[in-house]
Amino acid sequence: MKKQLLTLGLGLLTFGLSVAQTNNKCATMPVYEAHSQNPIAKANFINAEIAAKNWLANPLNKIKTSQKTNSVIMIPVVVHVLYKNAVQNIPDSQIVRQIQILNQCFSLTNPNYSQTRAVFDTIGADTELQFCLAGIDPQGNTTTGIIRKSAPSNAQFDPIFGFDNMKSSATNGDDPWPNDQYLNIWVCDMSFFGNAFVLGYATFPGEVPALDGVVIQSEYFGFGTAAAPNNLGRTTVHEVGHYLGMRHIWADDDSQATGQCDSTDFVDDTPNQAAKSESDCNVTINSCSAESPYWGAIDPPDMVENYMDYSADACMTMFSKGQKARMYSFLNTDPARVAIKTSPAGCSTVGLKDLYTNFSNYVFVYPNPANDVLHINITQFTPKNLTCEIYNTTGQLIKTIKQLAFQNTINLGDLVNGMYVVKVYNSEVNAIKKLTVAK
Repeated sequence: MKKQLLTLGLGLLTFGLSVAQTNNKCATMPVYEAHSQNPIAKANFINAEIAAKNWLANPLNKIKTSQKTNSVIMIPVVVHVLYKNAVQNIPDSQIVRQIQILNQCFSLTNPNYSQTRAVFDTIGADTELQFCLAGIDPQGNTTTGIIRKSAPSNAQFDPIFGFDNMKSSATNGDDPWPNDQYLNIWVCDMSFFGNAFVLGYATFPGEVPALDGVVIQSEYFGFGTAAAPNNLGRTTVHEVGHYLGMRHIWADDDSQATGQCDSTDFVDDTPNQAAKSESDCNVTINSCSAESPYWGAIDPPDMVENYMDYSADACMTMFSKGQKARMYSFLNTDPARVAIKTSPAGCSTVGLKDLYTNFSNYVFVYPNPANDVLHINITQFTPKNLTCEIYNTTGQLIKTIKQLAFQNTINLGDLVNGMYVVKVYNSEVNAIKKLTVAK
């Protein structure tokens, strides 16, 4: 046992030094390698991979995952907010917004999917997975699915000296709720001397219950205070992808210099990629020509649109159908992932109801007075199926815009000077704003 602990400790030290040197956007693979220094954990990961591969080898299972079943799997989430100051104690609205972003991205209803290039837009997947804040805690009590815990200023959650500390109350963190009923997400400060070495990390299927889940740097959760290119909540989407068994699209070999392109993310319809994207949106890259038989004679470019790359958040638009199949191979074989599909935790609506009540506070209409263009931004969270209607002072409906996103630009070129009323609403929320058009 001492030898195993020493080996694991050396693995964690190597992990910390690796992260410090590379300033990784995602630390999932170093975490996986560090945890795998424990022979028992390594065997668990290998067995989980073998079981998933065998499940997917069944042609009937592959067919099932390639077709929509119109049966959504709901995964309850508990968010552990560990804060050392008021800024890190992120508001409920930011948490609700992140859950909504997850649901859009996993259901292919994200507004930017229309930006997906034609070579890939037919293989984008509605994974039929949705997420909600848990409604019942492990003791059977009603909950918002949000835990807030003040951590001392000297609490270490960084990837060098505080690796995994956020997952235990014994190290100033918070203990996980049962991983076969909840997706545990810890939101905390992983910076070291003010430098956020990593944006997040996750554990793969097969992880031990005490460590299973996702960790996100506070400012990157939801629409936090992070600046572009990682400011649209895609870090959590990326990490939840790992939690469901996804590997990085470039398979972590970073072989661009050698051009080998011989590693795999275990998914056929994601093109081989020599190295990670550099937090950009470069659609001109085609780093590998050796592709899986899926692509036939086509030599596709790098899929920078994929959530499992390191692309800029604004560029990420999709999981592929092959990735959906891999997710389901774990959801049908790994004991914790199998059990969570029928979790008794239910869904909380407490935080969401509060946001709906104050919806008008999150709707911003500008410039005002406006000339030819009006911007409507919806902060904190964006309800589905929003419609915007613009009325003149006599109550006549002048303009209608459907399916608003969190950022919208409306052409006012056909409106004459005067006063107008802007209404933003769906079946559950309603906001009224006054507008002056002066050209």
